[in-house]
Amino acid sequence: MPTRPFPKAYILLLKTHRLTIFLPTPQSSTIASLKSEALSAFSSPVLHEQTDSGPVLDRIPTAPGEDEEMFDGDDVDGYGDGGGSGNEDIPNVQSTDNFELCRAIKDRGKSNAVTAYEVLDPTAPIRGLLGNWEELYVQFRDEDGNLLPVQVSQPSLLDEEEEDATRSRVPPPDGPVGKGKRKAPPE
Repeated sequence: MPTRPFPKAYILLLKTHRLTIFLPTPQSSTIASLKSEALSAFSSPVLHEQTDSGPVLDRIPTAPGEDEEMFDGDDVDGYGDGGGSGNEDIPNVQSTDNFELCRAIKDRGKSNAVTAYEVLDPTAPIRGLLGNWEELYVQFRDEDGNLLPVQVSQPSLLDEEEEDATRSRVPPPDGPVGKGKRKAPPE
């Protein structure tokens, strides 16, 4: 079987706050070109757009009448947390000097535990530095030019009810765990 060829372009995930930007980019580009693409996304009017009835929908309604439910009461974004689109906290950037792109440094001993973020050199090429579908993070600069900490919230993949039910099904380790078949937890 022949080996699979490398992709000509990578798709990178740029994350900040509750926003994920998909950046398709050729392998021959640099981190500086990624920063200019990110600046274009951050300065897009869609990111901060408002309508007469409130913020623009963050997701497409999937059922009739769901768009009205998304704006009922304080829950204006459809996430059930009473918050807005999550884009209000993203600073307005005017140039690529207002932020840096970085990647997470994960602790090898723990599963997916991020210990720090490494700022990427703008002159570095993407080939050999990043992989396809890699997650990058944004560190914004304050008025004095100092880097602010990375702010990212990872949404749960489960609904709140499913997540609570999953947590309640896992029995605490009371006694010694024996070998063999285990009894199913009560529903």
